[in-house]
Amino acid sequence: MFRRLIVLLALCALLIVPLQGAEAQNGTVRLTDCEIPIGAQGAAKQAARCGVLNVPEDYNAPNGRQIALHFAVIPARNSEARREPIFHFEGGPGASAIEYYGLAWYAAYADLNEVHDIVLIDQRGTGKSAPLQCNEIADLSFEDLSFDFDVPGEIAENLDRVRACLARVAQTSDPQHYITANLARDTDAVRAALGYERINVFGSSYGSWLAQFYLRDFGERVHAAVLEGVVGPWDRPFLLASLHADVSLRRLFQTCAADPDCNRAFPDLERQLARAVERLGRSVRVTGTSSLTGKSYPVVMNAPRFLAALRSMLYQGSLIGSVPQAIVQAANGTYTLPATVLIASAEQPVNYGMNFSVVCAESVPFYTAELLEAIPESAYFSPLPKDTYSDLCAAWRSAELDDSEIAPISSPVPTLLLAGEFDPITPVAFALTAQARLSNGVLARFPYQAHTILPNSLCAQRLARAFYADPSQVDTSCTAQDVPFAFADAQRVTYETVTTPTFRARIPTGWRAAGESGGMRFFQSPDEVPDFLGIATYRLAGGAPLQQAAFEAISGRYPRLFEQARIAQLGVVIVQYTFNTNQEVYIGGLITFGLGTQSRAVWYAAPANRFTAGFSSVAVEVFGSVTPR
Repeated sequence: MFRRLIVLLALCALLIVPLQGAEAQNGTVRLTDCEIPIGAQGAAKQAARCGVLNVPEDYNAPNGRQIALHFAVIPARNSEARREPIFHFEGGPGASAIEYYGLAWYAAYADLNEVHDIVLIDQRGTGKSAPLQCNEIADLSFEDLSFDFDVPGEIAENLDRVRACLARVAQTSDPQHYITANLARDTDAVRAALGYERINVFGSSYGSWLAQFYLRDFGERVHAAVLEGVVGPWDRPFLLASLHADVSLRRLFQTCAADPDCNRAFPDLERQLARAVERLGRSVRVTGTSSLTGKSYPVVMNAPRFLAALRSMLYQGSLIGSVPQAIVQAANGTYTLPATVLIASAEQPVNYGMNFSVVCAESVPFYTAELLEAIPESAYFSPLPKDTYSDLCAAWRSAELDDSEIAPISSPVPTLLLAGEFDPITPVAFALTAQARLSNGVLARFPYQAHTILPNSLCAQRLARAFYADPSQVDTSCTAQDVPFAFADAQRVTYETVTTPTFRARIPTGWRAAGESGGMRFFQSPDEVPDFLGIATYRLAGGAPLQQAAFEAISGRYPRLFEQARIAQLGVVIVQYTFNTNQEVYIGGLITFGLGTQSRAVWYAAPANRFTAGFSSVAVEVFGSVTPR
């Protein structure tokens, strides 16, 4: 339930006016035009209206120290049909809603934004809202990977850093007031300042935790709620994390065994995992590459780090199909995939202080000796400790709460719960117990989704839009069409040569021609939900003109492309996009290379659960075969 990405929010103070269509109840909050960067490099921009609202750090001392809450509103495109706004509650604890919108959510909200304002609040302790960032930990993330720590060792190393962080942030903030109940109060203060009578809420992961607190304290203000990765402090998610990861991994083993190609390529995965862990009883120094920048970093790989990387991969449907490949490669002494995952985690730190403030107030104090003793050992993740927080929390200043303040929450507010069967941290069982407490709760279970669902499933996006429009009329049957995983390095692909007036290339056998746009010829697989391929050559030297020509060709056929990341190495540029077809959420990868005045471009796109496997095989093979004519 930890999402860790960082972008920069560029504010443009051009005009100060109230939000169009919203009449303030408690005065008018001043808003300025601003832009939210889209994608890892911020290549695109989302126009928004940004504001700041002061709230008490301690609600029991309203005239005391104030927190400046930063928030952004993305107005509905169709102002005449505008409905209740959607307040987005981000995960973590410790992640910024504004930062993450541009990295993870912009495409998922594209259709919802037609009739709903989207409201993003940097909750206290995150983003620009009095951040509780422990730079003492975050700034050493890469350096730490180069040392041979296990998890207990890393915790011990971080204890002094936590104390130093607390000493620094305590000069301007009191961490004991950075708890979920106060985040809910902050949210309602922003709602009132913007003049919204009733709102919708969307909460993902820790955001669903916050959403349930908001339903408890301000439920009369909520029209409908959609929650994914459903969890609350009563679920003891951190103590049970390894056991739930066991379930997810075991389900993956069963899925691979039932898939002829995966079972042939990766037989007996459980034995291979044991072999990989045993082999890593002695650490290995390797090099990993950033998937965002292409830079290389040293990584000391050991068993706990390898298992932590596997658990991270289980969070995303787009990466689950690569887990068997990572296990077998590790069993044979290759650690490229887990090193890449660990580097990605180091690049994407949360606000650790905010994370500690929530977890150390709402979870850890309620860990009794009996509870810790009752939790069984993990089958696959046993080197990872059950409780990674207690020692750190002893060094942090956090609120003292009683049982009633973190008790399970009931609510009559219509609530749609989205649950992924492969979720390794907030399993379907959490959603089921939540549904039992929510008298108007509807559960949608996705057979091939994991922790983050809305950005990866068109069904989930359509369900959310329908539920916000009319919570009483929602059909969840589309979950049965959830796209299964494709397993990396397991597919048997044969190729045939195609020749056109401008190029010769090898494409997968059986793929059919699917038209042309901007000099690029397109092909698609025979699947019911197909993969796509585009090939073009240009008389360009490369660089920006080549990228633009290829992008225009692709967007002429697949509109509303949202750039996610861009990497350039040795003249090869790879750009990743996300977009929707009328069937599913797709991820696309564009590879370009220019030499002299002869350039080539290859576009590969697939449903999110299949993209990684296909790109690493089909796209690379096709790109290497293209010959200009």
